[in-house]
Amino acid sequence: MPTRSEAEEHLRIIRSLMEKATIYRAISAPTALIGGLCSVLFGLWLHFRWRPLPRGTDESEFPRIFIIGWVGVLVVTAFANAVFIRNAARRRNEPFISPAMRKALWALLPAMLCGGFFGAAFTFIGSDSVRWFLPQVWMLCYGLGLLATAQFSPRSIPVLGWCFLIAGLLGFGFDYWLLISEYFRKGDTHRPIAANLLMLATFGGFHLIYAAFTWPRTASQSDSGVTP
Repeated sequence: MPTRSEAEEHLRIIRSLMEKATIYRAISAPTALIGGLCSVLFGLWLHFRWRPLPRGTDESEFPRIFIIGWVGVLVVTAFANAVFIRNAARRRNEPFISPAMRKALWALLPAMLCGGFFGAAFTFIGSDSVRWFLPQVWMLCYGLGLLATAQFSPRSIPVLGWCFLIAGLLGFGFDYWLLISEYFRKGDTHRPIAANLLMLATFGGFHLIYAAFTWPRTASQSDSGVTP
């Protein structure tokens, strides 16, 4: 059982997080734009790099480029988000790693750890047929991470989380159908192309849509305290 002082501290942190939800939305909109643009640019580059390959071409290099490239997109987006949060903290004369931020990071941590674990496992010990399930796993983990912040984030964040969660579940069904159909046809595999397009459509498209819907309202609602 937590003590009274610990409970009061938890309530204070949650209240602080809720008060800063609009501020975080203002930060997350440009982060979503950067992440979406990076995802679209890399996804299109990878798609047109591999799509013209003739039948029977060795695709052993594709998993390495796919994983390294998309992890690179994650790193760039996370760095941009950290810069935006740091700048916002400086304007408010607050520490970068505040109690509120620690609370948010702890909420995100389980899902992000699962995404990193499965990403490493599929990369180093998984077969090619298993490796192409990575986009769905990443979508599910990312969606669950966003949903874990629902108590102290603007409403748009959990909505985005549900979009990723549903897309990840549907993606498993689509990929399974693709795997079965290619097994019976004994033809070319389209799973690498499909995996890349899933990443492009979700981490690229969803984030650009999120930025478009939230960006116009950040300036007016940051002052009013209303969250979408």
